[in-house]
Amino acid sequence: MLENSSKVGHSTSYSNLLGSRSALFAATDPQVPEYCELLKTDEWPVCAFLSQDCHPTNPSEEAHNTETSYQVWEKTFEMIGLPSDAVERLIEGEEVLCRYGADRG
Repeated sequence: MLENSSKVGHSTSYSNLLGSRSALFAATDPQVPEYCELLKTDEWPVCAFLSQDCHPTNPSEEAHNTETSYQVWEKTFEMIGLPSDAVERLIEGEEVLCRYGADRG
C-alpha cells in the first residue's frame, strides 16, 4: 500500500512513490499539451507548472525571471550529469550520454 503524505509545518511531505506522481501525470495526461499551448499565448516565457497534487498552478513571480530560470536549468543539468545542450541535441535526434551512466563507473 502506498504511504500517503505527512504534514511538516505548512508543507506536505510525500513518499517517493507519491512524489513522482506529478511527473507521471505531466507525461501522460492528454490535457497537459493543451495547457502548454495556452501558456504560449501569454507574454511570459514560462512552461507549465503542475503542483504536487497534479493541478496546473501559476508559477511564482521568480519563475518569470529568465536569468534565474536559465541558472536553474544549468544547475539541474550539472546535478544529473547531462551537458547543458542536452535538450537541443535530443530534439535533433542525437544520443546524449549522462556522465553517471552505468558504464561510467
